[in-house]
Amino acid sequence: MNQKAFSFQKKIFVSSFLMLLSLALLSGLLTRILPMGRFERRIVDGRMVVDFESFRTVEVKRLPIYRWFSAPIEVLFGPDGLRISVLILLLLIVGGSFTILHESGALKHVIDLLVLRYASRKNSLLLLTTFSFMVLGSALGLFEEVVPFVPIVVQLALQLGWDEFTGLGMSSLAAGFGFASATFNPFTVLLAQSLAGLPIFSGLWLRLIVFGVVYVILVLFLLSHAKKVERGGRSVQISSNVSREGSKGPYRVFLVSLILMFSLIVLSFFIKPIQEYLVILMVLIYFFMGILCGLAAKFGLSRTFKVFLGGLLTILPSTILVLLAASVKHIVEQGMVLDTILKGAVQLLEGRGQIGVAMTIYLFVLALNFFIPSASAKAFLLIPLLVPLTQLSGLSRQTMVLAWTFGDGFSNMIFPTNPVLLISLSLAGYSYVRWFKKTILLQLLVFLITCGFILIAVWTNYGPF
Repeated sequence: MNQKAFSFQKKIFVSSFLMLLSLALLSGLLTRILPMGRFERRIVDGRMVVDFESFRTVEVKRLPIYRWFSAPIEVLFGPDGLRISVLILLLLIVGGSFTILHESGALKHVIDLLVLRYASRKNSLLLLTTFSFMVLGSALGLFEEVVPFVPIVVQLALQLGWDEFTGLGMSSLAAGFGFASATFNPFTVLLAQSLAGLPIFSGLWLRLIVFGVVYVILVLFLLSHAKKVERGGRSVQISSNVSREGSKGPYRVFLVSLILMFSLIVLSFFIKPIQEYLVILMVLIYFFMGILCGLAAKFGLSRTFKVFLGGLLTILPSTILVLLAASVKHIVEQGMVLDTILKGAVQLLEGRGQIGVAMTIYLFVLALNFFIPSASAKAFLLIPLLVPLTQLSGLSRQTMVLAWTFGDGFSNMIFPTNPVLLISLSLAGYSYVRWFKKTILLQLLVFLITCGFILIAVWTNYGPF
């Protein structure tokens, strides 16, 4: 890495670190300001549910201030510790293996082939790539699983004369928006429907329309940005030695590994054990892909691991950001004010009309996503609370699930506490501040449009019930 690139990466890290540290400290202050309390939880039909009438204040010692600062380490030993550890491992393995892909010429070979084929049809490639990643998020519920593909798409965008942001938009942003505009995402809409007692896959017609509208908005946004980049002077970089023999071996390893990863993604939709261990399996595939690419390029075992370690160390500082982001939820949970926040939401919902309840659910879940990025965790926590409240207002359960799904998903690509967003930005070497500035208007537009869909759902009594 040259001095200029190192300086830029350092600036990205420092600004992101200070922002996340401020958010963690703000969470700590909430544990000092808000009253502590908790709901009773019990097991019903094999799952944990919250009794929303059982809230009681708790008079115990406040969370010590030093634990605000130890939280990034404590999260590794908490309930979310395994998931966070796997995500960090994924980040490190991708960083190490991606460096080998660069050095071996495998990545350049496959991207040069794509550039040669689509140089005159770049927009078609953008449309197809964006659609594919949105489908992965919307239908299969894949979000963190697309991380290994982010640096590949970013490099493709650069070769096509675009920039890192275009590559992030075609991959990570597309997967995030697809995850939010869920057609039958098993981790959001299907799980929420199951918890709410709704027929699985019901109400699909409106979600398909939402998906189509969000896709059109996203591709128009990305095409507009790509044209601005092209006017700025970037040009398509076509290599004249695509077929050089030295990269053939690593290229074949790379191609087989990609096919294996995509096959696992498809199989995970039908075979639950694969779904549960998909991220770990992709970590293993990416690791062995990098090592085998190095050996196929005749690096030898020693040089292969040296290159791998160099890439891993380059990405290592980003793990601190992931831990800081995760500590925000940990602090409010350990400070016993998370249930206090939930109680405030319950009180807000009581006595409101159907539109008021639907919009309040959307806004509250969106805000709660700042503290709890996990969709399944929020579903088990909130859906049992929301069902009786929606019944009191006359709001259909299907509309409640729609509002919950929107609130859970769309803020994933704007909140800095989401580890997948931070990892994607780190792999692309892109600043969160720049990302926020680039996407905030798009996020606001999508927010307004989804509010419109919630109104349609209320007016049409979106059901079956």
